[in-house]
Amino acid sequence: MSAVAGGGARAGAEGGAAARRGAGPVPVVLLHGLTDASTCWPTVLPRYAGTRPVVALDARGHGGTPLPDEPFTVAALAADAAAAVRALDLGPALVVGHSMGGVTAEELALAAPDLVAGLVLEDPAWRTAEPEGVDGPGGLPDWLAPAIAAVQGRTVEQIAAQGRADNPRWSEEEVLGWAEAKARVDPRLADVPHDWLGRDWVEALADVRVPVTLLTAGPGLGVVTDRQAARAAELLGDRLTHVAFPEAGHNIRREASDEYLAAVDDAVARADAAR
Repeated sequence: MSAVAGGGARAGAEGGAAARRGAGPVPVVLLHGLTDASTCWPTVLPRYAGTRPVVALDARGHGGTPLPDEPFTVAALAADAAAAVRALDLGPALVVGHSMGGVTAEELALAAPDLVAGLVLEDPAWRTAEPEGVDGPGGLPDWLAPAIAAVQGRTVEQIAAQGRADNPRWSEEEVLGWAEAKARVDPRLADVPHDWLGRDWVEALADVRVPVTLLTAGPGLGVVTDRQAARAAELLGDRLTHVAFPEAGHNIRREASDEYLAAVDDAVARADAAR
């Protein structure tokens, strides 16, 4: 797993050492969604660079990171993230994850709790066991292979032009980061087996011991349902902060940037105060 650090990787590592000693602000680790990459945080990464260690990680098969010939699982993604956070000496960190990155962040909190000070989950991929929308239970999302095929042989600018047309609410920097990510996805990602159901992601929140900020899209526009959000509130109690974005779709930070950043700012402030 590769990393892009705000202020440089060396600054991130030095800040992480201070974090482990209990000094300084809490580091921020950013985990992207499926077919995105570390380029997809153009407003979040610079917002915290210079004030704290902040790093955006590239998942296996994304952003030019190698894709092993093994099943693509959330557990493996979380293990990769844990290795990166340890290598950069960044834990415990506030881990911010979108979609696939959201369940990766949750798995990281469960498998390596010493690395996680809090979670921000942007419409996490809380997939259920129903096979609707996949090529078999827990398997490859049915949209993935066509999405990868659609960008093969195209330049970043060609991909960006389509992105602008399809997503008129996105800023230019978001479109360009998204397009660069799409151009660098390993096409074999659609060929390896996938498993997204290693846990019941909502029920697993019962074992998450850190504060969680859940950001949800409008009704029918995202992954997380009202029922799932209500169950999360039951399981987490006062550890949960739920912020709904009724006009936004799955890409909340791209469609409601100011409100999204305010929610992340609040989570950062709470994590710092808890130190």
